[in-house]
Amino acid sequence: MGANIGIVVDSTADFPKGLAERWGLHIVPIHIAIDGQDFLHGVNLENADVIAAMASERDVKTSPPIPSEYADLFEALLRKYDHLLALHVSSELSNCYTAAQQALQIMFEDESARVVCVDTRTCTAGQALVALRAAERVRKGIAFSQLGQALSFFIENGKLYFTVDNLYWLKRAGKLNFFSSLVGGMLDVKPVIGLNQGTLAPLSKHRGVDTALEAIADRVHDDYRLFRGDCDIWIAHAAARDKAETLRAHLEERIPAALERIRLAEVGPTITAHAGPGCICASIVPT
Repeated sequence: MGANIGIVVDSTADFPKGLAERWGLHIVPIHIAIDGQDFLHGVNLENADVIAAMASERDVKTSPPIPSEYADLFEALLRKYDHLLALHVSSELSNCYTAAQQALQIMFEDESARVVCVDTRTCTAGQALVALRAAERVRKGIAFSQLGQALSFFIENGKLYFTVDNLYWLKRAGKLNFFSSLVGGMLDVKPVIGLNQGTLAPLSKHRGVDTALEAIADRVHDDYRLFRGDCDIWIAHAAARDKAETLRAHLEERIPAALERIRLAEVGPTITAHAGPGCICASIVPT
């Protein structure tokens, strides 16, 4: 990574193990409260802790960093970097981008002018892939003034699809009304959900998890053909390694040439708290 540009990413981005560290990315932890006790994702709370709390019917809520937390991090990193690029989870799903923008307003003007915040309009593996594209271009020496425009291509063309193991968690998180036209009264249905310009969009419904995974694989295959194979495919899961492997197998069957471009990651506790254990997603982003 170029020495003069630092990249900051919300912990809602889910990377294959060790990749964020290898690219020198700086992760901002999301707040997760369990029965009112505040924790920070990746600092004093891991996904297994959230899954255990949800299984015990404890109250689990998430919230973005407050503006002063972003400001403190930005100011500290600006001692090392000339410029910062901050990549945030879709503003339709969280207030992280808004909080980061507010952070710039409480910083000294000469410092805030060196920070650009970007709404990636995606989350989990999709957000992580946008961050990777940014890091790749920084390493190649792109000018900071050109970086935002370069990333807009990947933000506009990247795709993300996911399904959940149990609609109970979406209902508990207050998200089920969104899917009422898709699922009706069937709480055992496995929906396939997409992100359209940062907004959740129901795509199809399925009676079994494997048919839902097949549907996701079909959509990724279509995108792969559209991108002419110039893309990466990341699968992320919340305590569902077996399903992730099944989805990977479906993808390898459809597009064997993409074998080396398919990577696995774990869905972090922020997304798990809303979508529930067993959720699984696939993101495909052009190179």
